[in-house]
Amino acid sequence: MVILYALTGFTDSVFTLPKLRDVEIDGELESVWDSALTFKDFRQQYPTLDGDVPYPTTAKVFYTDKAIYVAFVCEGRKPVLQRGKRGSLSPDEVSFTLDPYDATGKRYYGFFADPFGNRGDVEVNSGMFNSQWDTEWEAAGKITDNGYIVEMRIPFKAFRYRRGNVWGMAFGRGTADGYSFRIPLNRKGIFPDMLKVRLSPPLSWALTLMPYITYRKDSLYNLWIGEYERYERAYGGGDVRLTLEDNFAHLTVKPDFSNVESDPYYINVGRYRYFLQERRPFFTHDMDLFQPNFNAFLPYTMLLYTRNIGMDDYGNELPITFGLKGGLSLFGTNVALLTVRTDSGQMWNALRTNYRGKNIAVGTFLARYTGTYPYPDFNNPGSFIAIRDTNVLADVDVTFNYGYFQGGFVAMHADYYDELGGWRSGWTRAFGFGYESQEWNVGFSYSEIDSLFYAERITYMPAAGSKYAGFTIHKTFFNLGKLNYLGVGTEFSVTRDAGEPLSKFVSPSLGLSFGRGHSIYLSSDLGDAYSYDPFRDTLVHYFSRDFRLSSYFNVRANYLGMWFSTGNLYNYATGQLGDYSTLNLNLPWRFSEFFRTSDAVRVWLYPGMDPTYSNILRLTFSLGNLATVRTGWEKNVRKGERGLVGLYDRVWVFLSFEKGLTGLYVSFNTKLNPTDTLNINPFKYERADYIFGVKFKGYLRL
Repeated sequence: MVILYALTGFTDSVFTLPKLRDVEIDGELESVWDSALTFKDFRQQYPTLDGDVPYPTTAKVFYTDKAIYVAFVCEGRKPVLQRGKRGSLSPDEVSFTLDPYDATGKRYYGFFADPFGNRGDVEVNSGMFNSQWDTEWEAAGKITDNGYIVEMRIPFKAFRYRRGNVWGMAFGRGTADGYSFRIPLNRKGIFPDMLKVRLSPPLSWALTLMPYITYRKDSLYNLWIGEYERYERAYGGGDVRLTLEDNFAHLTVKPDFSNVESDPYYINVGRYRYFLQERRPFFTHDMDLFQPNFNAFLPYTMLLYTRNIGMDDYGNELPITFGLKGGLSLFGTNVALLTVRTDSGQMWNALRTNYRGKNIAVGTFLARYTGTYPYPDFNNPGSFIAIRDTNVLADVDVTFNYGYFQGGFVAMHADYYDELGGWRSGWTRAFGFGYESQEWNVGFSYSEIDSLFYAERITYMPAAGSKYAGFTIHKTFFNLGKLNYLGVGTEFSVTRDAGEPLSKFVSPSLGLSFGRGHSIYLSSDLGDAYSYDPFRDTLVHYFSRDFRLSSYFNVRANYLGMWFSTGNLYNYATGQLGDYSTLNLNLPWRFSEFFRTSDAVRVWLYPGMDPTYSNILRLTFSLGNLATVRTGWEKNVRKGERGLVGLYDRVWVFLSFEKGLTGLYVSFNTKLNPTDTLNINPFKYERADYIFGVKFKGYLRL
């Protein structure tokens, strides 16, 4: 018997998920699927909101004692195929969204698959996407005469959940020609709409063992001594992870991150340090539990900036001795613990508690860092001395949402001690409230940071006083003539850093979408700006005019992107005020189902600095579904008085043979300095940083 629902008028209903028997995941729908919960009334999420779907799509779902089973029957279009490994999906794909926490859309998992059985997964908490989250599940597909079929099997052991809750589910399909379908239609934005489903999942536990053996050969520049140092070592380590429903413990010993791509070149002309993305698996996994509660109107305040861990101030790796993470769920409250120690004796400890109710969330955070950092020795230029310091950070954050009304506040206090300055302490506070839907965004936000707020070893926070207040109003019109949507709005804001007058801005914006996958977004800042000039110990006052353009265009299932900005800028690196412009182009292309490339071009023109250019070329080769080769080359040059001058090249190669989460990985990262800087394509390079690693990782889940 087919359990079939057309969702019009039933979005508040609670469906009962049938419990059936296990089936083989092979892209062939056995007779048991006839008894699954079935949905056919997909609607367009994009480009026409709530429009009819051009290609018939059916989603089916049921569960057993061990897993959730999902199937998609996608008709009306032959897929664009792309072979690859985890995360490398074809443009024609399906998605299953699972929220095992009361179907609020605040904390959920996304599972993606294509007709080749390529998979991708993501962990989402309060609108923050962790695409580095990897878990083990199955998917298989089959090309049919009129489209394709995809089957998924997601074991209960593959994710955390709470029993006794109503679970949320959503189903989606994306096509290479720019369509996106969904059940149910998402009208809520950051906390997506979900179907409410009732089931009786088992008391599930899983023990995962991931031992690995690594060989490393490194040449890294040591700024403490001003020379390159060579390292060669072989060592073993591993991860042990135990989960019991929403509770978990994760231990890592001697983790190896050699297969993580190094950071791209950047230019920091601001007064605060540059934010770097975290890519290391141990820190990305389950890190949603250490993030703050926030919404569209509460300014985001980072609690734990994990790029501080295992890295010195100059980007060199500090080997990690061990790391331990754990989470415990009690009466709707999550308690999470993190402790990490490096071979250099640095220690991070963090404790986070978070209660998430239906309409309110309350979190606390306490973290402590102890260790040393290099400080220039002014008596011996080029040398550094080790300064012992301690950071302590405490936080409380509260958010609420009643339908489309949202708000909240956060208060953080930091204590900082070092041998040079003694103890210092300060506060940061923020609050906001407003109304947000897909059609309207109206709200107010305020934040302030005391000039004595120091916690830079724990969080990502400027160590200077600043204040911000802003009012936002934005309206989006859908299906307006030939446009998919048109969004218009503006923001009125005032900011002030320590010792400076108020800088006042008005920031209008315009966004539009047309065709199948084309979008353009324009915004600008106009205002009366002030900046303190540390070079001249004076105040710089100027009329701020900034213009930004970003766009995406879908060309044969390749999304080409461009980001451009221009305006006035005070350059803290040179102490000059003037015009600036930046340009970023992203040009991906699929040449075949086995080979694809992406070319990223960046240009910086900052006042007081020579124009700088960067080009990053990435190539991916998929050897069937057995192995993947990823290689890249980054070139950075600067235009000076004598023409183009080479800065450095960066090359990386990754080769992986994987079966599930077990595999052999060979990686090579190097930074090359040209011997002749006036030759932008030299044949010889100076000795440079490099990391070479061979790693075997096993995977066993009980």
